[in-house]
Amino acid sequence: MKQSDVEIPFENERDRVYRFFEILPALLSYSVFITPFVLALFEPAWAAYYLVAYVLIWFAKAMAMSIRVIQGYTRVKRAERLDWAKVLKDLQDPAKAAKKHTDSAEPAMRMHAANMDHVARRGKLDMLPDDIVHVVIIATYNESQDIIHPTIDSVLASQAVDPKKKVAFFLAYEGRTGKQKEKESKETIKQYREQFMYAEMVRHDLQPGEITGKGGNATMAGRRVAEWAKQRKIDPSRILVTVLDSDNRPAPNYLAALEYSYIVADDRKKKSYQPIAMFTNNIWDVPAIMRLSATHNSVVHTGNAMRLHALRNFSAHSQSLDALLDSDFWSVRTIVEDGHQFWRMYFTYDGDHEVIPLYTPVYQDAVLADTYKATLIAQFKQIRRWTYGASDIAYVATRAFFIPNKVPKLDAIFKFARILEGHVTWATYSLLLVIAGWVPLLLSQQNESVVAIQLPRILGQVNTVGLFVILVSLYIGLAITPQRPPHYSKKRWVIFLIQWAFTPIFGIIFNSMAAYYSQTRLATRRYIGSFDVTPKSVKKNKA
Repeated sequence: MKQSDVEIPFENERDRVYRFFEILPALLSYSVFITPFVLALFEPAWAAYYLVAYVLIWFAKAMAMSIRVIQGYTRVKRAERLDWAKVLKDLQDPAKAAKKHTDSAEPAMRMHAANMDHVARRGKLDMLPDDIVHVVIIATYNESQDIIHPTIDSVLASQAVDPKKKVAFFLAYEGRTGKQKEKESKETIKQYREQFMYAEMVRHDLQPGEITGKGGNATMAGRRVAEWAKQRKIDPSRILVTVLDSDNRPAPNYLAALEYSYIVADDRKKKSYQPIAMFTNNIWDVPAIMRLSATHNSVVHTGNAMRLHALRNFSAHSQSLDALLDSDFWSVRTIVEDGHQFWRMYFTYDGDHEVIPLYTPVYQDAVLADTYKATLIAQFKQIRRWTYGASDIAYVATRAFFIPNKVPKLDAIFKFARILEGHVTWATYSLLLVIAGWVPLLLSQQNESVVAIQLPRILGQVNTVGLFVILVSLYIGLAITPQRPPHYSKKRWVIFLIQWAFTPIFGIIFNSMAAYYSQTRLATRRYIGSFDVTPKSVKKNKA
């Protein structure tokens, strides 16, 4: 498929079919929520059966996710223990490494041995770690150097990958932020230039057809990377491009894990490489609701790393430069360019694309603005931006089913159904779980139905068992929480535990309401055409 074919259509290019699929998520979400009320007016038992079925489906999915969260966290800890220098060295003789580590007591090394056996059977590797060049693009807006510099430092702290020999750093900044930001960017490049093999700042000015968002900034930097690679005569297939937000701090083993996964992957060009987003940089500083949101999101991303069939790009991610050239980099017409990148690549390669999980974190900031009120608003806007991924539903439907292509139709049907169901569930599940036990009783004047009367008790029993889900989230949430800063007392741990009482509030306000808001905007053609930059604040330690 041509590069121009994978871009999101302009508003005036969206025909009735496209508009139908933009309306569809809101239509379904409102219908799913209203249905039990309508059923209860006619027959409370019908509403009860409907709600019981919904809760049981949610319960089964939540239990499955809990298991995946435990598995994902286990993989992260195993990856932390690996000696990545030795693992990368094994690529020089995969057959020997396979025999050496097959009976290892360490599960991660047995998995490594399986990879080496697969590589050895495939034939001689066409590239080795010394052939790889990493490009790190840090996309910034108006964040301070106190935010940006720790991110750069985290890249410099990489294990088994020498930034001075193998990492090029591109600082992508917005020209509209003014002279001060340009001055700070120059200072940053000057400070760090000698610590990378190459460093450069790239100014982005809004181009015709672009919305105000990260996609245009990252794409302009990506095009500059392509020019730089051509000037240096570096094969684009040997360049791994990682895009970071200003607060994205890769774990020390990130670049090594990325390099390893890329080299051993089959048909590596048609893959994206996705780390686990953990919102823990400033977790001790933020208010309880934001801390709960950050912990919840970290836990969910840990579990999603085990859902290989449904894994998508999110925030920080990596691809080879030749793949990015094939897709003309990222979309410049959406505020969710990260998640949309999966679909962009999916249609670029006629359905032959998948996301490979990297069981290594990229640590990010939880939302923290100057005031509590501003922080609450910013938190809502952040999740609203994520839920605006519902805009991809129309994109996927029209390109998969209404534009000639070679995408396998059965695969497209399953993927379309999954993205649609995911966004409808995002909007409805919290609200329905809260009201599930009481709708039939509140709306029925005659409660003869045994099922309707017993529904609160039935759901109460289900929810009691469902505490397992919360306990798993609590355990993993505490496990990934960084060490308590000395300026906070031990009592703050108690607040960490109490925060889980806010789960219903978080679910309804910051998930359901954000999802309904985004879907309603899509349905009414009031598109969100600019990227709401999440505030990144640094709370200074008390003296």
